[in-house]
Amino acid sequence: AAALPLLARADGVRLVLVNPDQLSDAHGEQPGADMALYLARHGVKVDVVLERTHATVGDTLMALARTAGAGLIVAGAYGHSRYREWVLGGVTRELLERAPVPLLLAH
Repeated sequence: AAALPLLARADGVRLVLVNPDQLSDAHGEQPGADMALYLARHGVKVDVVLERTHATVGDTLMALARTAGAGLIVAGAYGHSRYREWVLGGVTRELLERAPVPLLLAH
């Protein structure tokens, strides 16, 4: 919601879901459909991209941003326990450390 004014002005927005089948309970029958409908109702020209990969979510998002020539990555920023971050890493941390374009993060 924080990014809606920017997203509505964009020529196009790609809503990316990485390995949505691993979290099928969270995404429903059509991953991204609810969020895409929400964005479209607010005037955002949105395409849903379902990406299946063995790469990390952060690496996948950054690669897609580079390939698409994106001018901005918009994401939710979520933290986990220090132990979990240390062992598993985190998408937010990956993006903050290595994003190829500006970030808009909200929590």
